[in-house]
Amino acid sequence: MRPFVWMLLRFGLLSCGSSVSDDPGENSYLRVPGAAFIRGPMPAATSGAPAVASVVLLNSVIHPDRVGYPIAGALDPGATSAAVGLHGDVGYWIVPAGLPNVATPMDPSFAATATFSAGIVPGSYTLIVQAVDGQGRFGAPRAQDITAQSSPSAPTGDLVITLSWDTESDMDLHVVDPAGVEIFHGAMSDQPPPFATQPEAGSYGHLDWDSNANCVIDGKRQESVIWPNSPPAGPYTVRIDTASLCGQPIAHWTVQAMLEGKSVGEAQGIAVDASTRGPHDRGAGVMALELNVP
Repeated sequence: MRPFVWMLLRFGLLSCGSSVSDDPGENSYLRVPGAAFIRGPMPAATSGAPAVASVVLLNSVIHPDRVGYPIAGALDPGATSAAVGLHGDVGYWIVPAGLPNVATPMDPSFAATATFSAGIVPGSYTLIVQAVDGQGRFGAPRAQDITAQSSPSAPTGDLVITLSWDTESDMDLHVVDPAGVEIFHGAMSDQPPPFATQPEAGSYGHLDWDSNANCVIDGKRQESVIWPNSPPAGPYTVRIDTASLCGQPIAHWTVQAMLEGKSVGEAQGIAVDASTRGPHDRGAGVMALELNVP
């Protein structure tokens, strides 16, 4: 028997002989990989049980099929785990408590990385967290409002270069076009000013969004440089810059280039604290892709 399931049985959170311990919670709106799922509503609070000291959400907006959504916080002394779920969902998740963190050195902490079902309906939801102690008693619930929004539509164009990443960090996409013009958050198009000579070969490219800029979390975690019509022929260089991890320990990124609907390049990488050092302007970032448009 898995140690965590044994603990749930011991403290009365599951009943012996129940199949709940193997329930993956596949039809729940909220899923927490690595945690134990318990089907049904959270128990009522018990007098004297520890409470939730704090809940930290980096973003109150989620999207269907969202992965890597961080939920963390602190629990009152005596808590051994946290129950996490959405109000009205088919069940909830038990997340073991960890060591105190720097912000709350006297309180047990909890941290989970949640996934939201592709079937979640856009609208308002309430995230509920309850502390659980070693006797299986549930403390008073702590509520946080979140909003589910429809997933943003995929960008379209003759040439689309897209950067996406998995944590609430500030990542930036830099693309240098065949003329040597760099498109990034500081220069969001390669079109010359109106008074300058306008090249006739190919359409102009533009950055669609500067996601999580200055750690103002928008929940998108995606940026694209798009040439809506035929792009200029020649070589393109793609770099990825980590402006800030925004308190996250790491970020995994993927960049993909699509030319007329077909993949012409893809790369993955990892950003850590060292990746944030140095300037974050023109020329910043690590090399991700080089491609040539005929």
